Amino acid sequence: MNQAFLVRPNKLFTPGPVNIPNRVALASISACYHHRTKVFSDILTETLELMKPLFGTVRPVYPIHTTGRGAMEGVVNNILTPNDKAIAICNGSFGTMAATMMDRNGIPNVRCYESWTDTVNLEYLEKLIQDEKATAITVVHNDTSNGLVNPIWEIGKLARKYDLMLIVDFVSAAGCTPFKFDEWGVDAVVTASQKGLMSPAGMSFCVLSEKAENACATIESRDFYIDFKSIKKSIEKNGQTPGSTPVSLVLAVHEAVKMIHEEGVENVFARHHDLACRTRAALQAMGFKLFPETCNFRSDSLTVATPPEGVDIAKLTSYMQSEYHLQIGKGLGDYANQTIRIAHMGYCYIEDMIQCIAALESAMATLGWNQTVGKGLQAFLAYSDK
Repeated sequence: MNQAFLVRPNKLFTPGPVNIPNRVALASISACYHHRTKVFSDILTETLELMKPLFGTVRPVYPIHTTGRGAMEGVVNNILTPNDKAIAICNGSFGTMAATMMDRNGIPNVRCYESWTDTVNLEYLEKLIQDEKATAITVVHNDTSNGLVNPIWEIGKLARKYDLMLIVDFVSAAGCTPFKFDEWGVDAVVTASQKGLMSPAGMSFCVLSEKAENACATIESRDFYIDFKSIKKSIEKNGQTPGSTPVSLVLAVHEAVKMIHEEGVENVFARHHDLACRTRAALQAMGFKLFPETCNFRSDSLTVATPPEGVDIAKLTSYMQSEYHLQIGKGLGDYANQTIRIAHMGYCYIEDMIQCIAALESAMATLGWNQTVGKGLQAFLAYSDK
């Protein structure tokens, strides 16, 4: 037997990948469908329909067999050209990644809000749009590097006012928090399978506005692998993708979105918000500071915080993993040794977070950093939004 099967697995509180429900894991291996059969096409079609409420749209949802960053790059190469000029909102790792994608693919762009503690000032953003004669905006809805949420609902108003193409990375918030594609005036939005959709990594989904689809129809895609004209044609013709579809991943997502609808989409959103508020209360009671300290909108998918003075994040996360088999995330980039990231997305319920907070308190006490054991758990349980 492979030694990997003899190792006790970690329970994940990381910002993706997340814990996969047994139902989803079993569904992914339940049958060996050929991807060019009607039975599988029906499953894919139903999956895409069930995903529409997660995007807040009545428009088609397109499958892309790649990870989220691949899907974002595909969008850039299908609806923007070197004649465009994008404003790239970079207040997080994945906002900066979108700008780097455009750099490498020859799309002119202007970076703004490059500090991970920046919140979007709409007046400045409007002036930048005017000064740069921009044609597009790229922005992350929920950036897991810093737990910051950008106000797409307000940015969308500016995009409509100036007729800009608005491209949104929704990878870490789908299935965790509401998104209103149609109402907010978004033109392209991308999500992926390994976060709120409770499935293995490798599958992405995209919604395009009519304006974005028209752009795809007139622009010769610079991306051979992801060509939305080809994807749209194949989906509309027979409910299939142009290439060899990763059947097991579609089966996993299909089961996951069925679970979301069984619980109720609004109930799922409410559960994530409640867990986020409780986790923030617990960490603050333990002496952590929420990151960024000044933030207009915080994530319901994860909580990012700086620990009390003297706490060694590497030792803390390592101890949680080795002794309790619970894995939380360290920070990214310049904040790798300054913040922790605790996800409460996807298949995560109040009993899971009770376990996580209790283990975190125990680890800190054992390592000599916390003399207030119980305060975090008490704050978690006492929280109420009433």
